Amino acid sequence: MQIIPYDLQRNPNCHNSIVIDELAFSLIERLFLENESPWSHWGCTYLSTQKTILILRKLNEYKSYLSSKKYLTYRDDVRLLFKQETKIFKKKFPKYKNEVMMMIDQLILFLTNILEKDIDGITVIGV
Repeated sequence: MQIIPYDLQRNPNCHNSIVIDELAFSLIERLFLENESPWSHWGCTYLSTQKTILILRKLNEYKSYLSSKKYLTYRDDVRLLFKQETKIFKKKFPKYKNEVMMMIDQLILFLTNILEKDIDGITVIGV
């Protein structure tokens, strides 16, 4: 998955973008694409500045939620691309927690920089 500033017409070479593994992105995908088509992670989905602000807020909340957890149970609101991967992730969460926090921190920084530059949206490019 790749997130770029603007859309592909204004940023066809995907400059200043961030790339995230599809499985890792699936952990936070619903924060980006919850009201979009269920297949938004395929192809390109443009998200406005207002939507980007909401995503940033949700990422901060989700980061707080996950950082407060030592372990994850079946009741925790955590989902990955497939059920089996979700089960494995929850079981091994203590091992993955630092990497997840780092990924979310990098995304928060990336989106904050975009908003500070007054860029009018982002595009999520999927598989």
